[in-house]
Amino acid sequence: MRCPVCGGSCLESAAEMIQQREELFLSCPACRDTILDKRSPPSFRRKMPCAACGKRPLDEIIADCWTIMAEEGDLSFTAPVMATGIPLIHPGVALTAPPHLGNTSMVFLSRSVRHEAAERIVAEVPEIKGVVHDNGLVPGIAEKDETLQTYHTNTRCAGCDVRANIFETMEAPVTVFMQQSYAHIEYPRGFDPKLIATATNVIRHQPEVFVDPTCGVGTLSITAGKYHIPRIIMNDAWGYAAYWAAINLEINRDALGLDHVKMHIAYPDVQKAPVRTEPLKVADAFGDDTHYEVWWGDMNRLGTVLTDKVCLTAIDLFNKENRHRMAGIVHQWKNGIGGEVFIP
Repeated sequence: MRCPVCGGSCLESAAEMIQQREELFLSCPACRDTILDKRSPPSFRRKMPCAACGKRPLDEIIADCWTIMAEEGDLSFTAPVMATGIPLIHPGVALTAPPHLGNTSMVFLSRSVRHEAAERIVAEVPEIKGVVHDNGLVPGIAEKDETLQTYHTNTRCAGCDVRANIFETMEAPVTVFMQQSYAHIEYPRGFDPKLIATATNVIRHQPEVFVDPTCGVGTLSITAGKYHIPRIIMNDAWGYAAYWAAINLEINRDALGLDHVKMHIAYPDVQKAPVRTEPLKVADAFGDDTHYEVWWGDMNRLGTVLTDKVCLTAIDLFNKENRHRMAGIVHQWKNGIGGEVFIP
C-alpha cells in the first residue's frame, strides 16, 4: 500500500512492526548514551551514528534540530533544548529507556520551526521523516463547536508526517497509523485504561454490534475486533480520522481476519472538506464472521444508517471530565439508538 501523503512505503506491515517493536529502539553494545540538560542549549554539535548499528540517541537528534533551527533564526543560540520541539518516534511504543533511533524513525513537531529549517532538518537529519509546525491548537474539530464548523490543523513543513503507534492490548498488539498534522498526540504507555475498558465491556456484553461513533483512527474498534464481533460500526466527523481508520483496517487485516477492505473515498476527498455532518460511507471490510463499516459524519446523525438498534457503544470524546455534558450525550444516544453505552 502506497502512502497517500508522500507516495512512499510509509505504511509498513503491522505484523513486521509488532515483531520488531521490543528491540527497535534499543542500543547496541557499541552505542554511546547521551542525555542533555533540557534547560540549557546543547553542549555539542552534530555527532555521527553508531558505526555498529547506525543508530543515535534521541537527544543527539534533537540537538541537530536545535542547531539547524538556531542557524536559520528559528531559535536563539541561548534557547534551551526543551524549546526545540516534540519528538514523536515511529512507530510509537511504550519505552523503558531513552530510545536510540535509526533512519526515518521520527516525526518532529515544533512551534518554532519554519519551512527553511524544516527542509534542512529532513535533508540533513536522517532519523527524521517529517517536520510539522505546531500551530498551538489540537488538530480536529474544535471541542466546543457543536455545529462542526470550526476545526484546527497543524502544518506539514517538510517530509512525510505519517507515523504509527503500537498499543498493547489484552489479546494482541494493535497498530494504528495517522497523519500527525491532522491528529492529536496520543502515545502508547504500555497500560491503556481505554483499551482495557473496551475489552472488558466487549467480553461482558458479547454484542452483535459494536459502535464507535467518535472512532478517531480506529484504536478502540480494532481492539474490539479481536473478540469476533459480527458487525462493527466506526464513525468520525473529522474526515482525516475516518480515512485513517479505514486505512488501519487494511493495516490490521490479517490480525482481524479480514479478507478485503473496500474504500469508497480517496484521500483528496478529505482534503477538499475535512468535516461532514451527514454520514458518508468511507469503507467496508469483510471477514468470514465480521463486517466493519467506516462512516464519516456527525455522530448524532449516525442513527440514520444504523439498522441494528441494539448494540454496545463506546463514546470516547475529549473533555470527558465534564460529567454533566457526558451524561447528556449518553442520554441522547440511548434515546435515539439504545443498547448499552460505556465511556472508555
